[in-house]
Amino acid sequence: MARNVTKRRIMQYRSLKREINMLEDQIAAAGGGNDLVADYAKNYSTGYPRVVTLRGYGVDDVPNLVARLERCMSERKAIEDFVAGLDDSMMRQLLTRRYLEARPIQETAELMGYSERQAGRLINGFFRKHVL
Repeated sequence: MARNVTKRRIMQYRSLKREINMLEDQIAAAGGGNDLVADYAKNYSTGYPRVVTLRGYGVDDVPNLVARLERCMSERKAIEDFVAGLDDSMMRQLLTRRYLEARPIQETAELMGYSERQAGRLINGFFRKHVL
């Protein structure tokens, strides 16, 4: 069992997935380079169009974005591997449903056939006993 996985890291899983999506979007947007682009937008106070200058992510930003993306993907994989590597089937299911699938504790408990209180106790007991 990977001892360096903490409850805090596991709880970051959903945020990591969102950040990965954001970074992928930013990297895709950077493909246009660092050029300024003019476009028209409606000025809602006057009703007439006005020129707006937009700036995307420049080519210089891409290596930093890619490095962040790789770190986030590595962290996500470490969390998934930790949960998948648990010997206890019940805990694998509880942690998968609660954190990897981001289900509320009520739904997690119901799917597992536990009361909400019991599911919470099992998860918290696991973290106290097995995770830093």
